[in-house]
Amino acid sequence: MEYSLNQLQAFVVTVEEGSFKAAARKLNKSAQVIARFISMMEDSCNVLLFERQVRQLHVTEEGKKLYRYAKRMMLESEKLDAQLKSFDEQLPYAFSVAIDNSLSCAAVARCYLSVLSEFPTIDLKIMSGDTKQVIEWVKSGEAEVALAFSPLTPIEGIQEMVAFNFATSEVASSSLVANEAVLTQEEQVNMTQLVPQFIYDYGHAGRYISSDKTIVCNGFDEILTMLELGVGWARVPKYKVHTLLKEGKVHEFRAEGSVPVNWYAMLYYPHESQLSVAADIFIEKAISLNESEQFK
Repeated sequence: MEYSLNQLQAFVVTVEEGSFKAAARKLNKSAQVIARFISMMEDSCNVLLFERQVRQLHVTEEGKKLYRYAKRMMLESEKLDAQLKSFDEQLPYAFSVAIDNSLSCAAVARCYLSVLSEFPTIDLKIMSGDTKQVIEWVKSGEAEVALAFSPLTPIEGIQEMVAFNFATSEVASSSLVANEAVLTQEEQVNMTQLVPQFIYDYGHAGRYISSDKTIVCNGFDEILTMLELGVGWARVPKYKVHTLLKEGKVHEFRAEGSVPVNWYAMLYYPHESQLSVAADIFIEKAISLNESEQFK
């Protein structure tokens, strides 16, 4: 029992197109060649795949059953061809990126998915953790690039680049403060402050923390959940809290004498010379977010 990929291809396309002639047009071959491929396969495998009638072609029950397996095999063959082509063209075969879970959103996801769109055969690995963790993944070589909150301090041993900046809001549960309220320092001090872990990790507690009582979280998802439940206040990226503000579940306020604050997202990587084409694409997309309304 012998058959070739050309024979399988001719069989699959003939089933899908309904005739030797239509299959021939799609495969850019003559109808006689397509018919011969299928006949050779039938003879070799001792099975009738099509019932041939005048101007009509019907797939047999055996042919219908075989089609499912043949189609799957052809798809796998296409994947193999694509992978071999990527080797031949020296395209990247793997890309690992670490995302600060406090920055996670659809816009950031589209940045790394654009790599998959450009290189469909690439092995894409997304690692999510807190700010300190994703930077360590780059330093250890586990991730090629990291996107993280800026710790506002230099990180030794790796390169850094500003990806985008974004506005922040001071928000609290709608049950605690009126929308756009102006709070005195004493009022703010007496409310529980929800604080992201990286504020402590990188020594910013002195200028960031304004309340006597704090609750520390390593990401903003839990902070937002607690705000909805009426627990305290927090300074958060505006794009993270947009929906809750719109729904009236939290209210934005400001402290007396305060000014608007922007935070930065940074890209971290070992050295430019070590970046793959996949990393270049991700970095280019991440930097373009600076122009996005979502981050203004």
